[in-house]
Amino acid sequence: MAEANVIDSFSGRYRLLSNFYPCRIVFFGKIWPSSEHLFQALKTNDEASRRRIQCAPRPVQAKHLGRHVKLRPDWEEIKENVMRTVVQAKFQQNSNLMEKLLQTGELVLVEGNDWHDNVWGNCSCPRCKNIEGENRLGRILMDLREEFRKQRQKKEACGL
Repeated sequence: MAEANVIDSFSGRYRLLSNFYPCRIVFFGKIWPSSEHLFQALKTNDEASRRRIQCAPRPVQAKHLGRHVKLRPDWEEIKENVMRTVVQAKFQQNSNLMEKLLQTGELVLVEGNDWHDNVWGNCSCPRCKNIEGENRLGRILMDLREEFRKQRQKKEACGL
């Protein structure tokens, strides 16, 4: 059972927090159909692989394709910053989504899942029940939410 101050599933009304949520992101002068598409494409320097990922019909296919690309040599060092950049672009370019993110207030955001992702989220399956997930995506979302809130307050204070 979830605590009242936690969003522990990026589904239903909070599906917009998921990287699988369809939204238009312009990056590298190209249109990406979801943040998952863009994140997976940025794993590689191979343009043909990036195009295949960009054209994947759904985020789940983009994720699958991303698992089979030749990783850029610095991927492990930069992947968290890449995720932050991708998620930031998603919300900055889709003001309706940013508004909904801001409406989550001070709630703790946890990408709860049952597919054993204890890096970007926190898996709750029986196999992982005693493993504390790192929840990197949730932490990025909360950091960006605070950053967006401060930017909004600054603009309002300046009468913008």
